[in-house]
Amino acid sequence: MNHEQDVARQFDATAARYETSPIHAQGPDLPLFRAAAASLRPQHALDVGCGPGHVALALAPFCETVQAVDASLEMIKIASARARDGACTNIVCQQAVVASLPFADASMDLVTCRFSAHHWRNLSSGLQEIARVLRPGGSFVLTDSVAPDDLLADTHLQTIELLRDTSHVRNLTVSAWMARLAAHDLRPAHTDHFRVLIAFDDWVARAKTPTTRVAVLKDLLRHAPIEVRDRLGIKEDGSFYLDVLTAQCRKAPL
Repeated sequence: MNHEQDVARQFDATAARYETSPIHAQGPDLPLFRAAAASLRPQHALDVGCGPGHVALALAPFCETVQAVDASLEMIKIASARARDGACTNIVCQQAVVASLPFADASMDLVTCRFSAHHWRNLSSGLQEIARVLRPGGSFVLTDSVAPDDLLADTHLQTIELLRDTSHVRNLTVSAWMARLAAHDLRPAHTDHFRVLIAFDDWVARAKTPTTRVAVLKDLLRHAPIEVRDRLGIKEDGSFYLDVLTAQCRKAPL
């Protein structure tokens, strides 16, 4: 099984849990996507890694069309059903991966991506595809969890993320994100930063983490060095704080 198949398998099995997850269904960043669309009034928008459709539904009132793509067919089914239930006839959902987006060059006025990029095996290919389909002067709005600059805390975060969900690739630091975006002519115009509390039991249940790995996760968190415990805000039950970045970018005009 290759990585893209592993991602699809993981989220096919857990799709329904992401529809109701408070971090995904609500979250302090979700209004920013809505506000961006309300301000830009894009004709054509694309949500990459759409999951159960939270962002696509937020964009729909302000766009002529919203294309929503995800590697997981089960996620697409949920997003499609929610669009129908909400009478959002301008949302079109289809299965696709970010490394090969089925859209023409410069066909989108707005591209969004929320909590998906840390699962991409080749981040540069994904950003290249996003830049390709985005028209010059168009906007890209990204939200993703980010890694601490401290290497020790970063190592622990990447380890627990992978143990919890084997489709995880890497959380980048904020500075690494800024460099990657700029390298693809996606210039960050505004950024927002949040810390969200990750409730341990909900976190592992949402990913259907096997019980053997849950035990290892609890042990790693319980015995993390004091510097890591302080940086991640690890609590007695294994809950911890995760840093989140939202970057509103503009593609360089011609």
